[in-house]
Amino acid sequence: MTIPVLDAAKALAEEDALLTEVSRDPAKWFLRFWSTSQCLVVPRKIATDPAFADAQNEMAKLGWPVHVRGTGGDVTPQGPGIVNVSHVYARAPRRAVDMDGEYAKLCAPIEAALGDGASRGWQPGAFCDGAHNVQWNGKKFAGTAMRFRPCKPDRSRQAVLAHALMLFEPPTAGAIEALNTFLTRLGQARRISQDAHTGLPPGMTDAEFLAGLTRAFEKQHAF
Repeated sequence: MTIPVLDAAKALAEEDALLTEVSRDPAKWFLRFWSTSQCLVVPRKIATDPAFADAQNEMAKLGWPVHVRGTGGDVTPQGPGIVNVSHVYARAPRRAVDMDGEYAKLCAPIEAALGDGASRGWQPGAFCDGAHNVQWNGKKFAGTAMRFRPCKPDRSRQAVLAHALMLFEPPTAGAIEALNTFLTRLGQARRISQDAHTGLPPGMTDAEFLAGLTRAFEKQHAF
């Protein structure tokens, strides 16, 4: 499987377009794998920070342009060694939102593809840390985020954009430096640690992992 390398702004726009399409036709679902060139991506809440514009300009000068996404979370790196998965689908009608359940639909396939040593939870020192990190051997492998939109044909259903950033290779020292520089420009004292992250298990190829991950996602729609 060849992973397309997309312009970050285009990739984020395509995610939004898929979410819109499923909200119009809940029978559809999509699974997309993609990468981008070197950049940082932030949620809208960070883009409202008064210091954001200056920080964004400074990072662009350093070769790390900053893009804004619609899902939540925190600042994340993009670039070589990072593969994103976008799973877009509609929830069943007339069911209360169960966030842990929805995140399980995203995290469990990644854990299954990683195999022994996979787990889920907070990882101090990791970028975009959260309860729904996917870890391998106690270090962060994937960060996750979601976005919901009501389905137009049936307002009791919601279209879901479930996104995971997966570290096929551990983040580079340059990526960690860029994250910490950006946080400093925002006036934040917290720091990201390279040691909090990992890549694919030794001996596992990109192709093997992606094949297993695709099968695990497809099982969710085999009905």
